Amino acid sequence: MIDMPESEPHKITPSLESITVRGKYRIPETDFNVVEKKIVEALSPSYWVDYERIGESITLVKLGGKIFESARKLIVSGEMEKFKEKFREFYAKHITDVRLGIAIHFSITTVDHLNKGILVEVECKPAMWYRISQLEETNFTENQVQEALMECKSFVKRVMSIFKGKEIEPVSVYPIIQRTEIKSRLVNLGLKKIVSVLDKAEKHIVQNNFTESLKSSRTAFEKTVDWQMKKRGLEQTNNYKNDLARLRSKGYLDKETERLLHTYYRCLSDIAVHEKGEVEPGIFEAQLGYGMTL
Repeated sequence: MIDMPESEPHKITPSLESITVRGKYRIPETDFNVVEKKIVEALSPSYWVDYERIGESITLVKLGGKIFESARKLIVSGEMEKFKEKFREFYAKHITDVRLGIAIHFSITTVDHLNKGILVEVECKPAMWYRISQLEETNFTENQVQEALMECKSFVKRVMSIFKGKEIEPVSVYPIIQRTEIKSRLVNLGLKKIVSVLDKAEKHIVQNNFTESLKSSRTAFEKTVDWQMKKRGLEQTNNYKNDLARLRSKGYLDKETERLLHTYYRCLSDIAVHEKGEVEPGIFEAQLGYGMTL
């Protein structure tokens, strides 16, 4: 029997953005100082130290046990520059000894103050992030990347469980084109009214008004189709299905894209406006509608 050579695992070069996980939570705390205190208390036993505090934002990093105490002393004495230098030296020497997927960078930042709590954004980076940024390593297997992402997601969820908050935006890798950039592009096109409606859709999600969020997403979709019709110099019809058909007939949409957009619009209409769903829409439907509209 002939032995077949084993194939080399496929290697990829992930971007730093693609191995950074983020999410948003609504938590019942109203004082960010309390949030900071709870985070530090929860992570300190695992050799995490607060690396930076700016306004209502705190960043923590994970150290090895050997330098943890000396690092803490520098922080307590206010010698942050010395501490950061020690941190950089530690990872320059030992980052290759650290498991690729282990979370070593965590931050939490206030996004908005609500009636009964605050909306925060969390961010987590694995050791792989530092291997790429500090040592310029480029080749990792797809499994290594996926394991690092899964480990960071799990870490974020465990940390945020201490607040008993609600996940508003799932912990995941953000799209390469972030939401703020999409909105910025729309503003540059003069579509401030569409951005305003999208902001309403996002705010309704935070406030648990999921049906209203879907309605706002549908309105943003409608306004976008209106704008496309005017931009192309086409006379609007009596409904959006026919508007999409006219855009296709003039060569601005292919048949499959027209069908996809119509299906999406009908889905928003059935769930949010005509209430044809078997159950009321929840956060998943609202987030999906908002994301697809963007």
